[in-house]
Amino acid sequence: MNSFTRRLLYYGIGFGIGLIFVFFFFNNRGCSWLPENRVKEVVSQRIIFISERNLPVLKKLGIKENEIGAYIKNAEVYFSKSIKNTNPKIYHFEGPTRTNDNFVCQIVLYDDSFICELVPNQHSSKNAAPSNKGYGKPVRFPKEGNFFYSDSTRYTICKRKALGIIEDSTLMSYFRQSGRIDLLNSNLRSKPKPEHRLIFKDEKGIEIGFKATYYKEKAKVIFFEYDGEDCN
Repeated sequence: MNSFTRRLLYYGIGFGIGLIFVFFFFNNRGCSWLPENRVKEVVSQRIIFISERNLPVLKKLGIKENEIGAYIKNAEVYFSKSIKNTNPKIYHFEGPTRTNDNFVCQIVLYDDSFICELVPNQHSSKNAAPSNKGYGKPVRFPKEGNFFYSDSTRYTICKRKALGIIEDSTLMSYFRQSGRIDLLNSNLRSKPKPEHRLIFKDEKGIEIGFKATYYKEKAKVIFFEYDGEDCN
């Protein structure tokens, strides 16, 4: 065995031992390149919503909406039970919550969409039909800052201000409090980008709709629904 082969062998042995330590001590959480963690990273960058028809399921199981983020982080992704070669992809998750030893759900993930759906209590991805009617309630946002931002055209800015949305942070605050995803009037399979219609209520309780697309890991607002003539 020549010196190069010997060094290569020693390197391979050392690398293998290092991998064993990583898996042993970090239980794969430190390996962002692993398929499971890549799926979780993609999910963490999106708004997770639950169809309003499925909210009673969470309530019955005693699962709080603020548990969802930790659940996604700690649950296991079962690729053998997932549907991975379609749009949307449907990933099978299993893991504990504070009130359940093993909560089972699916995450429905559309290509190039800034939202994904959690379907609770389905034990097979084949049974987890994505919701396309009614409304979805956001239960987890990807970051603390402003996830929404408006395009910079004068027309959009005029509409935003006319609706009382002075800053993008105002929109984010309203949406966190009362936001819903209008599933019937969204086209999440649209190309080249999915079309999202979202609604919220302002401080007077008036419902306002807007449309957005996913751009640079944020939701870019492209249209506010405003009927006034002053922005025409």
